[in-house]
Amino acid sequence: MLAVLLSLATLAPASDDRAGHAMQREKLTEVSATVEAVDPATRLLTIRGDDGSTATFQVGEEVKNLPQIRAGDKVAVSYYQGIAAELQPKGTPLSKVVDQLDVTTKAKEGTKPGAGIGSATHATVVIEKVDTKANTVTFKRPDGTSRTLPVESQEGRDFIAKLRKGDQVEVLYVEAVAIEVRPK
Repeated sequence: MLAVLLSLATLAPASDDRAGHAMQREKLTEVSATVEAVDPATRLLTIRGDDGSTATFQVGEEVKNLPQIRAGDKVAVSYYQGIAAELQPKGTPLSKVVDQLDVTTKAKEGTKPGAGIGSATHATVVIEKVDTKANTVTFKRPDGTSRTLPVESQEGRDFIAKLRKGDQVEVLYVEAVAIEVRPK
């Protein structure tokens, strides 16, 4: 579903020599883990990945099947990130609106436990600085705050290389995580 949100980002073409300058990137990471501990009173779930690393999560009340989870259960953890960005034409009115959609999902009562949470954020940001040596981009969000982010992918580096101070970039960022118990 979240991948659909990302692919639905229809962004206006730019009008200068950088017309159509856009990028899109998706990444899905899936790992297997084993439940180490479950504390129903505090709703804390600790899992150990195949690489030996551990993580503890606070499981929300919306997960009704928590009592079914036992130490030793195998779980699948999926983490999705997607971004679409496009340079806006010069003179495009700057929107002060940030659209955000948060979604949660859970397993049906009586089935193996599972839950997911995701968020999609859509906004227009103003570029303040691009550092192609450090592979970072600094931008101002609609609320006026500035952020500097590292750009790790080659697609992202190619995209920021063509940006200039003052450019407006429409961005759709999607992030989701899901955990489900899988039968042994």
